[in-house]
Amino acid sequence: MSDSDSFIEEVTEEVRRDQLYKYVRKYGWIAVLLVVGAVGVTGYLEWQKASLASDAQARGDQFAAALDAPEPSARADALAALTPEAGPAAVIVDLRRAAELAEAGDIDGAVAAYDAVASSDAGPIYTELARLKSVILQGTAMDAAARQAVLDDLAAPGAIYRPLALEQQAISALAADDKDAAIALYTELVQDSEATDALRNRASQVLVALGAEIPATSQLLSE
Repeated sequence: MSDSDSFIEEVTEEVRRDQLYKYVRKYGWIAVLLVVGAVGVTGYLEWQKASLASDAQARGDQFAAALDAPEPSARADALAALTPEAGPAAVIVDLRRAAELAEAGDIDGAVAAYDAVASSDAGPIYTELARLKSVILQGTAMDAAARQAVLDDLAAPGAIYRPLALEQQAISALAADDKDAAIALYTELVQDSEATDALRNRASQVLVALGAEIPATSQLLSE
């Protein structure tokens, strides 16, 4: 390499270095802001997580305190005073309040609370439960055709609470003195793999009381 080439290289390198320094002086603050911003975002996210956890803990404490009231009516009032954000927590509070109203003997209030959840957009796991609870509470006081329509919907194949709805259909059949329909429904319940053991046992006991045959254990296991 000639001296002139070496000199040109040194000058070029010096120019690059000067340009780099100029860029740093001109735009370096942007990099600093980006770093500070990244740290700030991370800190904010951590604070947000801690804040959400704290809020959830506070809401849980309020819910527990409401359930500590000695009487169901007082518990219902305490639950009504809670103001959780819309979502599963609010729906659970509403469902529990409806249950407390029912225990306190305020059937109309409980039915209204269940119906409010049933007509909400809370999702089928909550709305269908609320519909079922409302039907159970109203019993024979509910219009027979309307009751049957709700139960038919809740007892459809694939419905979340189908076994419980089948049991209510069987109870309605007994109330209407339709023994054959009741036996058919209770037999279906005993054979339903989705029914709980407690529910199948109840169905078996009613079948015995009605003088009907209970499916053999081997038949149940084959379902």
